[in-house]
Amino acid sequence: MCGDLDEEGGEAERLYAAFLHAAHSALHEVLDHRGGSRGRLDDQGSAVSDDALHGYMDGLFGDILNACIKDGRRVGESDRYRVLASQAIVLARAAGFLAGQLDLREDPLRNSLGALMAEYDARHPGHGHDEAEGHDHH
Repeated sequence: MCGDLDEEGGEAERLYAAFLHAAHSALHEVLDHRGGSRGRLDDQGSAVSDDALHGYMDGLFGDILNACIKDGRRVGESDRYRVLASQAIVLARAAGFLAGQLDLREDPLRNSLGALMAEYDARHPGHGHDEAEGHDHH
């Protein structure tokens, strides 16, 4: 019985460490290489360019990942994976809330789910979801 708990704890720690590695790689990509910044929306005048919007999206993504990492550091190692799992649920809930505010003719739920599945599939090759293919994920 005690060995089972140790194995579960070890797996949770391994999964959390994998999250940290992937998150730091993603942050490096969107913030350092692509120049993502939420400040890209500042002083845009009357129309926001696609480049500014994409930079903003990368910056917001980076800010959210940084907040998730920071919050994970606030709890003990044994609870970090539970916090991570909770974060995924909260962010999915927020995505659903935001999509629910958009014009249904734009099919916001399909776009949100497409982006969710594209990111999930990128992290888990071989577990593809064909319904996410062919949709614009921005």
